[in-house]
Amino acid sequence: MIGIVIPVKRLHLAKSRLIDLLDPADRQQLVVTMVRHVITTAHQAISYLSIPARIWLVSPEPTLATDNEGIEWLPDHQEELNAALTEARRRIQATGVQMMMVLAGDLPFVTVRDLILLSEALTDSDVVVAPDQHGRGTNALGLHLPSQLPFGFGPDSAAYHLRTAVRLGLRASLISTPTLAFDLDDGERLQQYYRCIASCDNLAR
Repeated sequence: MIGIVIPVKRLHLAKSRLIDLLDPADRQQLVVTMVRHVITTAHQAISYLSIPARIWLVSPEPTLATDNEGIEWLPDHQEELNAALTEARRRIQATGVQMMMVLAGDLPFVTVRDLILLSEALTDSDVVVAPDQHGRGTNALGLHLPSQLPFGFGPDSAAYHLRTAVRLGLRASLISTPTLAFDLDDGERLQQYYRCIASCDNLAR
């Protein structure tokens, strides 16, 4: 069984790097839109792969979990990403999950194919890292359970996860696609996002 984990901050705290570009209501709506896209893509990937899977939202707030069918809520009492994921892994492992995928909630263009690639990479690897567009952060992380790999999300986390996996004697690999690498963390990416949305809307007319 695969366990897909999507960590999300409190909505009013999310996307704080965009605080000078968007008002609080717009930032919250942007976060909700992106998380819903990640959830929908995860459901579609599960259906395509035809394998048992569960999706958990790790967050201090249950709102997005209760608003989306087929999502289970794991309360984030720590409100610190790596500590929350460590606790989530412990609880998920107890349910019999053999593979865990951590997906950032701010991946507006992630595709079913991206998640299939991540799943396929786990066939031959113990740990799979999908970095952000700068090659530094980690947008997605796949691992077999049980795993001793400590979570190190934050600056330069992609290198940290790969380096630590090797040090622990784990088979580690890296995958990268433009859609999986694109996260929305600055003004430049925000403008790219809006341009793409506008283009898609025009094509749909």
